[in-house]
Amino acid sequence: MLAFIAVVIVGSNAWLSSAQTPEMQSKTQPKDYVLAKDSQSDKYGEVAFNHENHATKNYAIDGKAAISCVECHHTDMPPADLKPPLKTSERAVALTTASLKAADAKPVKTCRVCHLQAGDDSSPIPTVTYADKPAPTKLTNEIAYHTNCNVCHDKAITARPTLKGKIPGSADCLFCHKPVS
Repeated sequence: MLAFIAVVIVGSNAWLSSAQTPEMQSKTQPKDYVLAKDSQSDKYGEVAFNHENHATKNYAIDGKAAISCVECHHTDMPPADLKPPLKTSERAVALTTASLKAADAKPVKTCRVCHLQAGDDSSPIPTVTYADKPAPTKLTNEIAYHTNCNVCHDKAITARPTLKGKIPGSADCLFCHKPVS
């Protein structure tokens, strides 16, 4: 379930400027990133995300390794590695930091290429049918981020109870989101 949805938006820090058009793909891994700059919520605003920490520190659920790129960038793995409900594969080999540095490497697409904001009908938004839900779930960017982040964090807290209160769980919205002012 962890790799269901792409969470991390990879792009250069140029995307952080609201006056610029967001990059939809990049070969540059950001250190820090801001999610939800265009949040539709009246209560929850931006989310600071440290991509470098998630990609280099022992942030895997068991705390023994860095999170692999494809845990979030689920389209960046070979078709044979996809597990349901994942359907889309765009690489012959799994994305790694090393593979991204290759001169001929394809850039990494941002989550928003597929996971659009609710109400944006410029492209079809992926849907998935979960065993415990009767209707398909439309994977907007908000649903995709929350599902992947919350599932991973909740599993990490369960596996390592000392993380409780140090990382956000599913119900800890303001731990990540800045309040809208």
